[in-house]
Amino acid sequence: MAVVQKRPSSRAEGGCLAAPRRRCAAAAMLIAGEEAPARTDRRRSNDDASRIGSVESYERLRKIGEGAFGAVSKARHLGTGEIVAIKSSRDGGGAVQLLREAALLAACRGNPAVVRLLEVVRGSGMDDLHLVLEYVGPSLHDVIGARRRRGIPFTERRRALVAGVGSIHAHGIVHRDLKPGNVLVGEHDRRLKICDLGLATSAAAPPADEQQSRPRCFCDCGAPVDMWALGCIMAELVMGQSLFPEEDLCQQLISIIDLLGIPDDVSLMPLGIDSGAPDKLREKVPEERRSPAGFNVLRGLLQYDPNDRLTAAAAPRMPWFAPMDD
Repeated sequence: MAVVQKRPSSRAEGGCLAAPRRRCAAAAMLIAGEEAPARTDRRRSNDDASRIGSVESYERLRKIGEGAFGAVSKARHLGTGEIVAIKSSRDGGGAVQLLREAALLAACRGNPAVVRLLEVVRGSGMDDLHLVLEYVGPSLHDVIGARRRRGIPFTERRRALVAGVGSIHAHGIVHRDLKPGNVLVGEHDRRLKICDLGLATSAAAPPADEQQSRPRCFCDCGAPVDMWALGCIMAELVMGQSLFPEEDLCQQLISIIDLLGIPDDVSLMPLGIDSGAPDKLREKVPEERRSPAGFNVLRGLLQYDPNDRLTAAAAPRMPWFAPMDD
């Protein structure tokens, strides 16, 4: 089974997605072997490059986040002192899922908008695997919260997030879980990098039976789901709070309809919302927070019909994306 369109024959993709547990470590060794030539510190010699490393080579410093399938810790390599992030499954297992994410990260290797996979390491058992990732900085969620507490608004950033999503789509991958918590802000350069591909999938065949963080009517449509999520992030940047904060998917769907109005295909559903309710998006995101040109982009991203939604390729051609410094 090919994970991504761009590299259907990649060594990192194949067996681990459907193989029995005994093949997980072998797949991880292949990923580690592929990644080794790109490393600058070359922690292992060429003779050792095909062997999977040990998580004991790292000192965990503190927990910095939690993803769909595991926790992420800030850590230091004992030999080089390099600061990294280590992603581990919650129960010490989940090797297949971690390797699936590793394969997707390997497919994005060289993409400056995606967090870089450094290596796969093993813990106490053959199936106790961990992803070693570059350490970038805090999440956009944390940065938004800190700015909100200090009363500092965000400026209108033009290209960074849309370009990052576009580059992922160009690799044939749909992220499916884009949110401020899965966007990292560079500690020194403030550049944005997308992380946590635990729910990502091939753009060719998105699975219909996995959890997502948005209502399913906006998720089972390939790349447009990422554009919808990008619209939610765009609104949150200027509002300082989530556009749809509800945890319950039914309540979240009602909030979406209450904000954007009643689409034709649900106008007769008993949702407790006036069918003549106006679109409230401009009321929610007023002009003093989002310019008319920026609002046109937001409106294009938050379209009910995936076919009407802006794509990552079309969005940068809109006037709001005229060249400027991010």
